[in-house]
Amino acid sequence: MVAHKGPYRRHFQHAAEADGATCSSAGETALHKFAKETLQRALKLRLEGLTESDGRHSVVVVKEQEFEFDDAVLEKREGDIVPDVVCRKGDRILYVEFKVTHGCDSEKLEKLRRLGVGALEIDLSRYRDCPLAELGNAILTEAPRVWLHNPKIPAARNRLEELERERLAAIDEKARELLAKLPTLQGPASTVGVWEEAAALRGLADAVSPGRRAIGFAVREQEWKSLVLLQFGLVAVNGFTVKEAFAAIKKEGWVARPLAFVSDEVADGLRRVAGDIVTPWEALAEFIEKMKKAGMLMVSGPGRRLHGGRLLRTTIRSAIETRERPARRTEELKRLVDRILLRVRKAYKENFDFRTWLDSDIGDGTVPAATVASETEDSFDLLVERLSTLSKGMSSYPPHLPEGMTLGLPVLDEVADREKSRRESEDRRDREAAETVKREADDRESRLLRPATAAMGAEAAGGWMDLLRDDLQGVSPRVMARRSEADFWKAVDALDRWREAQRIEIEREELKADSLAKLRKAARADFKRDDYADLWMRQPHKGLSGTKPEEYCVDDATLAACVALLPGSLRRR
Repeated sequence: MVAHKGPYRRHFQHAAEADGATCSSAGETALHKFAKETLQRALKLRLEGLTESDGRHSVVVVKEQEFEFDDAVLEKREGDIVPDVVCRKGDRILYVEFKVTHGCDSEKLEKLRRLGVGALEIDLSRYRDCPLAELGNAILTEAPRVWLHNPKIPAARNRLEELERERLAAIDEKARELLAKLPTLQGPASTVGVWEEAAALRGLADAVSPGRRAIGFAVREQEWKSLVLLQFGLVAVNGFTVKEAFAAIKKEGWVARPLAFVSDEVADGLRRVAGDIVTPWEALAEFIEKMKKAGMLMVSGPGRRLHGGRLLRTTIRSAIETRERPARRTEELKRLVDRILLRVRKAYKENFDFRTWLDSDIGDGTVPAATVASETEDSFDLLVERLSTLSKGMSSYPPHLPEGMTLGLPVLDEVADREKSRRESEDRRDREAAETVKREADDRESRLLRPATAAMGAEAAGGWMDLLRDDLQGVSPRVMARRSEADFWKAVDALDRWREAQRIEIEREELKADSLAKLRKAARADFKRDDYADLWMRQPHKGLSGTKPEEYCVDDATLAACVALLPGSLRRR
């Protein structure tokens, strides 16, 4: 890059041929050289202001100013480094570095610090195309510049530390004054308040137990914590904030006035003076944060307000159930025992006392009062199950004692009496049933004998009643009728079959007699002599297979066959 006087302005431009040097390297060399020479000629430079701060205090190391030098040397080796320009004023030295494309690396910065000499870096990276008329002013005044090192910085930092020590000393003194007042500001630590009692009854004793040592409260730590959980966490429908809870604690007069508001600085001073303590506000904030993490409190709603959490309600509900559990269990046992004794006569239970029974060993080492007070449900549930089983046994008929257990209740005599009554009742019912069976059997036998006697006479009917019959499964009509009503009708059917057989037999005999009469009349007409006709009737006839006509003729068909064999009939054919 070479200086160039153009038609409009003077500026640097790249050389047409640079023997292989790139534009950027050439530009950096030319701009560096121009900057060094400009500073060497001017012997003055705007110094950037430098301030050290710890966030609370500030110390001016260098004021922003235009500084004039006595001398400026270019590219002079100083130990292991060669600064761009070494500026001198009296015995004071300042190194100046120009940044065109790259600033000082970490190694060079470390060397500058070891030399203990002030070093300033001027950033010319934005001025590579700047007109020559403006470039000088940029180098000396306008271009950004930063201190790489200043030997006054350690002294400034020491001053910052000194200022901080002075500040802390003042705070600590104020903290000591507050601590000196504490004995008269703190309340008695042993007095249990109504809020703490209420919290303990609701199972919150562990939740409100003391945390880090809190100062400035006029009541026990458990008291104000209990107020927060019960008054705000449990009752406040619209939720609450830490600030609202703290205001309520102060309103109760529980916070010492000097400690009602303590800055973080003073709180830290208190801890430096007195050890690990917390102020009332810090104690409340820590407690609420702990309750949020535990689930006792939660943040919800549009305003992100605090509300009672599920664990708070379940803990309280569980504590109430635990507190009421003995009375509830006792009532349940009383109800079961009363149900059992309801089935025991007064004479057997008049000396029974439920309270005495509760404290007694009712078998297997079981004492009802101990199961009532048990923290677990197992032993109580087992006793309830056994009482329920006994109640079912007493409610059954006949009553019985499962596995012989009485569970200390006056039930043995009642069970024995009921068993005796049951046996007597069953015996009576058996006798009555047997009598009823015999009476009904006698009635069925009589109902069968009457039509049988009417049909065949008393003597024949008696014989028929005891006759074993195949159509009655090999038993007699009398036995069949006595068995049951259904079997009685089977015997009646047998009697009906006998009647039908008798009717058929009579009809058959009547038909036979009628046929014989007609045959005899036909024979006498044919033989003209009664004696010949009767003889023919009694003689076997070969036309009847050797059978006598008077035996063969039983109906109209056999009558016709016999008539056809009469001598007259044979002659007519």
